[in-house]
Amino acid sequence: MNGKSASILAAGLVIAAFVWGAFFISARNEQSIRVVGQGVKTVNSDIIKWNMSINRTTNVAYKSEGPSWIQEDLNKVKKYLADNGIEEKDILIEPVSSYANYGNNGVTGYSFSQRIEVRSTDIEKLEKLALDNKSLAKQDIYLEESNLEYFVSNLAELKAEMLALATADAKARALEIAKSSGNKVCALLSARSGVFQIRKPLSTDVSDYGIYNTSSKEKEIAVTVTATFEIK
Repeated sequence: MNGKSASILAAGLVIAAFVWGAFFISARNEQSIRVVGQGVKTVNSDIIKWNMSINRTTNVAYKSEGPSWIQEDLNKVKKYLADNGIEEKDILIEPVSSYANYGNNGVTGYSFSQRIEVRSTDIEKLEKLALDNKSLAKQDIYLEESNLEYFVSNLAELKAEMLALATADAKARALEIAKSSGNKVCALLSARSGVFQIRKPLSTDVSDYGIYNTSSKEKEIAVTVTATFEIK
């Protein structure tokens, strides 16, 4: 065999090895199946947060009175909460903030505000207090801002449960697909979860970074799992 023939044969072997190697890898890839499963569950919040703020506005001459007026309003709010069974440890009070108000001729006065946050596991009671505008007005309490937020305390446990549900859903889908081709689903080779979407029930909102909706008392928790199973 001359040198030219040897070179051609060697090249042919390399090409054959590449072709058969590619086939082998492809054949190996065909021994697995990748599916996406989803876990969805509706839960009720067990923590409520009432965010509110009080505000006072003064003219230039009464600037120094602003903090005192805010303190008077704060005392009314604290008394209202205490009279309705809210403990002081559940109340968070932020420092007073202030800013100047301007008109055509410069500073016309100043605004002072203070944010107050109340947390509780008694959702019904705090909702009742926050929504009772009549009782607040009787105590001479007028809030600049007032809103409620709802949270789930055992979120870590729920996330673990949702991942298990999504993985089980992925396997069920893999079984259906494999059954149609006469294969059997075996070991779980890999699994990768998506981000959690905690949203209002019946919502289709999704985000690449995940969602945590706090405006709804009832929440829908959803997550996907991309799973790869060995099949035979």
